[in-house]
Amino acid sequence: MLRKFVPAAVAAVSLAGLAFASPAGAETLSSYKAYGCASGDFCVYSTEVISEATKISIGRGENWGPVSVGSSPYKGVRSFFNNGKIDTYDHVWVSYYYGDGTKASKCIHRAEDGDLSAGHEWPDRRMPVTVVQIQWKKENCAD
Repeated sequence: MLRKFVPAAVAAVSLAGLAFASPAGAETLSSYKAYGCASGDFCVYSTEVISEATKISIGRGENWGPVSVGSSPYKGVRSFFNNGKIDTYDHVWVSYYYGDGTKASKCIHRAEDGDLSAGHEWPDRRMPVTVVQIQWKKENCAD
């Protein structure tokens, strides 16, 4: 009887421990790479459906630009993703030009744990753009 009880008791204790312990590989967005965009970075993509394969780049959790349309390496951008860390400056003000020369800007909220879509946006006209500047801003892009 004791031989049957001990293994069952060990298994029960082990399962109870698993139910209350954090998963070993659990990550939050503060250390998470999503769609090829490292934690703390802002990335741009050549398609509206974003993936590591369609990432054009930018990265770096720092301000970039302004540059002219002709000198920008970020042409043909169709979507943005802010994988910024929770911080005072965790929104991105992105400035861009459409092919017809119209300038536009947009505030990109950061992705959140459980809601990556919060950090994914498109240019307002849903047309390819050339990014000329990104600026990290406070909540709702206030200075």
